[in-house]
Amino acid sequence: MAQAHEVKKSLEHCALDQAYVSPLGRALKTAAIILKDRELDAVFSDKLREINLGPWEGKTLEEAAFSHPDEYRAFREQPDRFSLPGAETFHELQHRVAEELDSIFAKGKGKNILVVSHWMAIKVALAHYSSTPLARLPCIADPVNGGFLRLSHRGDDVFIH
Repeated sequence: MAQAHEVKKSLEHCALDQAYVSPLGRALKTAAIILKDRELDAVFSDKLREINLGPWEGKTLEEAAFSHPDEYRAFREQPDRFSLPGAETFHELQHRVAEELDSIFAKGKGKNILVVSHWMAIKVALAHYSSTPLARLPCIADPVNGGFLRLSHRGDDVFIH
């Protein structure tokens, strides 16, 4: 909550024209804090939700590593090869998130848009827009909880600031 208040404070002098948010709890709470006192409603988007880890949902990292050691190792070290029955792959996650962000960008050309999402969803989007292969996903710094990144469009290119 404190991190969301810091983002709100950092963005207080930034006009926001649109807001999109994952419908998952933490993202909703974060967006509500950031948008408080603004006359702007967030659009909920399932495509911005976090990776679906199927049988690992609600489990600790230790439980996931114990129940599926090979898949867990791939999840951490070789995300391009991660496959767990009932779970979303990183390729599927990246396709879903990038498709949604591209749509948001196309609809909001020239506007300041707030997008509130999750750790892995953000990380695969960063890989996509920096043309980093998923095999190198571990090389991309983890997004900071409560932090924010700025993306800008110039022509067909997206820049990360």
